[in-house]
Amino acid sequence: MPKLKTYDSLMRLFSLKEGEFKLLILSFSFIFVLFSSYSLLRPIRDALGLSGGDDELKWLFLGTFLACIASSLALMWLSTRIKRRFYIDFVLVFFGLNLLAFYAAMNLIEPQSSEFIWLCRIFYVWVSVFNLFVFSSAWSLLSDIFSKEASLRLFGIIAAGASLGSIAGSASVRYLVEHIGTSSFILASMILLCLALALKHAMISDIFKHTQVAHSRNPKTPQVSQTASQNPLERFDKTIGAKNPFVGFSLIAKSPYLLALCAFVLLLTAVSTFLYMEQMRIIKETFSSREERVAVFATIDLVVQSLSLFIQIFLTAKIAKFFSLSALLSTLGFVISIGFVVLCFTHPAFLPLAVVMSMRRVGEYALVKPGREMLFVPLSSDEKYKVKNFIDTVVYRGGDALSAQVESALFSLGISVVLLVGAGISFVWGILGVFLGRKYQQKDEQTS
Repeated sequence: MPKLKTYDSLMRLFSLKEGEFKLLILSFSFIFVLFSSYSLLRPIRDALGLSGGDDELKWLFLGTFLACIASSLALMWLSTRIKRRFYIDFVLVFFGLNLLAFYAAMNLIEPQSSEFIWLCRIFYVWVSVFNLFVFSSAWSLLSDIFSKEASLRLFGIIAAGASLGSIAGSASVRYLVEHIGTSSFILASMILLCLALALKHAMISDIFKHTQVAHSRNPKTPQVSQTASQNPLERFDKTIGAKNPFVGFSLIAKSPYLLALCAFVLLLTAVSTFLYMEQMRIIKETFSSREERVAVFATIDLVVQSLSLFIQIFLTAKIAKFFSLSALLSTLGFVISIGFVVLCFTHPAFLPLAVVMSMRRVGEYALVKPGREMLFVPLSSDEKYKVKNFIDTVVYRGGDALSAQVESALFSLGISVVLLVGAGISFVWGILGVFLGRKYQQKDEQTS
C-alpha cells in the first residue's frame, strides 16, 4: 500500500500519464549514461590536446570542422539505408568500438613517441565528432518515441539527466584520475555506451508493449509515441531519410533574421574559442603532468555543470519571464566583455581565467542555449529543421575553425591584442543578442 501511494505521488509530481513512468526512468537513464560517457572523455581530450606544439590547437579546430562535415555526409548516406530502429545502434556500436581501439592504442603506444602525439590529435578530433553525433542521434530517438504533448511535459526532466550525467562523469575523473590513470576512463566510457545501447532497446520494447496493450484495451487510447497507426513498429521500420546540412544555406540567405542568428552563433564561437585557446596555454604552462591537467579540466567541468544545473532549475525560466529573451541572449556577452578586460590586467594568472571561462560556459548552458532554442520557435517547420541542422554543424564548427585561425594570428601580435579584441567581439555579441530578442518579439507577434 505505501508503495502504491508513492507511485501515485510520483505520477502526480511529474505530470505522468498511464504507462509513462517506466519510459521516463529509462529515457532519463539513457541520457544520463550518454552524458556521463562523454564527460569522462572531455577532460582527457582537452589534456591530450596539449601534447603537441603551441600552434597545435588551431589545426585541431580545423580538423574537427572537416571531420564533422565528412561525418555529416556519411551519416546522411547511412540514414537512407538503415531502418530507424537500428540507426542509433549503429552509431553507438561504431563509437564504442572506436573507444576500445583507443584504449588499446593508449596502452600499447609509447607516451613519448611521435606516434602517441598523432594518437592524441586523432582522439581530440574524434571526441568532438562523438559529442556532435551521439547526442544528436539520442535526442532524435527521443523525439521519435515521445509525442509533442508528452515531450513538453517530460523533456525538461529527461534533460536534467544530461546535467547530472555530466556532473557524475566530471567528478569521477576529478577524484579518480590520479589513482587509475587516463586510459581507464576510455574503457569506462565504452562500457557506458554499451549500457546506453541496452537502455535504448528497453525503451523501444517498453513503448511497443505499452502501445499494443493500450490498443488491445481501447483503440482510441492516446499513445505515448508519435506512432499513429495500429502497428507500433511501422514508424521505426522506415529509414530516417537524408538530412543534408547544406540545404539550410539558401533559406538563411533570404532571411535577415536568420542571417543575424548565424552572426550571433559565429560571435559566440569566437568568444568561446578565444577563451579556450588562452585557457589551454595557461594550463599547459601551470601544470606539467597529464594527470594534473586532466584533473584541472575535470574540476572546471564539474563546477560548470553543477552551477548550470542549479541555474537551469531555479533561475533560467524566471530570467526569461521577467527580463525577456533579450536578457538571455545579451547578458553574457556584456559580462564576458568585462571579463576579457580583467584578464588583460591579470594575465597569466590561472584563477581569473578559470573564473571567466566558467562564467562563459555556465552562461551559455543556462542562458544563451535556452535563448537560442527559443529563436527557432516563430520559424516555419522547414526553417526549423533544415536551418537548425546547418547552424549546429557548418556554422558552429566552421566558426570554431575560423576563430582559432584569427586568434592565432592576433596572438603573434601579443596576448593583450587577443584579449582586447575578444572584449570587443563579446560586446558586439551582446548587442546582437538584444537585436535578436527584439526581432523574435516582432516575429512572434506577427505569427500569433
